[in-house]
Amino acid sequence: MIKKTLEKKLQKIWAECGFPFPTISLELPKNTLYGDYATNIAFSLTKDWRMSPQHAAEKLCDAISTHPEFANSVVFNVQNGFINLRLSDAFLWEQKNQATAFPETTDSTLLEYVSANPTGPLHIGHGRWAVLGSTLFNLLSYVGMPVKSEFYINDAGNQIVKFYNSVDAARKKEPIPEDGYHGAYIHDLAASAKDPLQANLDHHKETLFKLGITFDIWFSEKTLHDSGEVVSTIEQLKKAGMTYEKEGALWFSTVQFGDDKDRVLIKADGALTYFAVDIAYHQEKIKRGFSRLINIWGADHHGYVNRVRAGVAALCGKHFLSEAHFHFIIGQLVSLMRGGEPVRMSKRTGDMITLDEVIDEIGSDATRFFLVNKGPDTHIEFDLELAKTKSAENPVYYIQYAHARLSGILKKITQKTDAPLANWELNPTERQLLLHCVQMPDVLWEAAQHLVPHRVAHYAFQMARYIHLFYETCPIAQADPKDQEKRLLILVTAQKTLAEALTILGISAPTEM
Repeated sequence: MIKKTLEKKLQKIWAECGFPFPTISLELPKNTLYGDYATNIAFSLTKDWRMSPQHAAEKLCDAISTHPEFANSVVFNVQNGFINLRLSDAFLWEQKNQATAFPETTDSTLLEYVSANPTGPLHIGHGRWAVLGSTLFNLLSYVGMPVKSEFYINDAGNQIVKFYNSVDAARKKEPIPEDGYHGAYIHDLAASAKDPLQANLDHHKETLFKLGITFDIWFSEKTLHDSGEVVSTIEQLKKAGMTYEKEGALWFSTVQFGDDKDRVLIKADGALTYFAVDIAYHQEKIKRGFSRLINIWGADHHGYVNRVRAGVAALCGKHFLSEAHFHFIIGQLVSLMRGGEPVRMSKRTGDMITLDEVIDEIGSDATRFFLVNKGPDTHIEFDLELAKTKSAENPVYYIQYAHARLSGILKKITQKTDAPLANWELNPTERQLLLHCVQMPDVLWEAAQHLVPHRVAHYAFQMARYIHLFYETCPIAQADPKDQEKRLLILVTAQKTLAEALTILGISAPTEM
């Protein structure tokens, strides 16, 4: 991890020179001509040191530029108050062969995602949470964070009663109740002898499996009720003095835990609220030994975040008020397009377009990429025609073609020698690709730390750009033996790196296209 290594070295050496700083953070500079990394630490010193950022940066740079730790690895320069670091070619070659050791993480994480009601087929929004969740799971696992995945089955409550009533009505050839479920799939379920709830759940599993998604745990809401866990949870809150009665209902005082108002646990008619069940469910997660909870929810659940966090904090400790222990990822909506025009209805059934139909039309790889390519807080407009295009306009094709190109080259030409890498100078295009490869551990670690799996997609796309540029400007077969060997080593590294990024994204890495 180059970035982390350099930050630690700077921290240590500046402290030895009499400049102790709480943290040193390196970023990628806007203008890469200045360097590979930059720090703005000098801007925070201008008041105490009574000098401009430029002069403060020059003073800091003088203290480290000739230090033996950086003699053969980094060249420093100052531009507009920023200290820029440019890595030597020898250092990049050295890093190419370094095994990655990610920082150890002891928190046991439970990642809950999708958790769609088993009363209908999965739609494209469910698909977004599925792909985000599975990519995040792959990412956390890759960097060594202990994590389990869970699908919460909402198989209890009034919506399940309505669902069964709807299927029963269809079986009897009677009108489906007005407040029931009216999709075409209800009639398909009615024609089967299988339990409709189990049939829908099995269909969810089949659809998700098409996307390469499985879960460690399928947790049934019904088990919470059958075991008495919900009632027990409410009793704990009562004994702790955190509830009160008003207008015939039982309320939980969530305001004291940061919620904007208190919430009802039991309605005046004696019915449990979803909130009461949610608290019991999340407490049960912690009872199973998980010290960190991550939930991926749809935009319609935004208002539930503070109340659920409050309930968990009340029962399991106020540290769960912190995002470090209890994190919510709230996603925005997905709009399907076809040639720039909105698509809202299935041609087959006249109902909503299901996730199954999207996967069948454009394939798992395209579905996964388009659903993870943007951060969850960004609305996605997803063009089905673009996703099928075999051209550079389609980012999925563009990335996979880069991997196939590398495979084609490496099949035809093999490495010949094991020359000392440190002596091989890099031209700008060679250097750009090799640098991007050795930066991947830092990219993955930061994406895992901040729970932003879309950055892996961005990294893979940028890698593809560098590979295609390399292919066009750095010939292999016609190069002299030294350049050929050097370039083959870079391409072997690039192929391995891109394949790992695609594996985290759950996307195939084809060897020919």
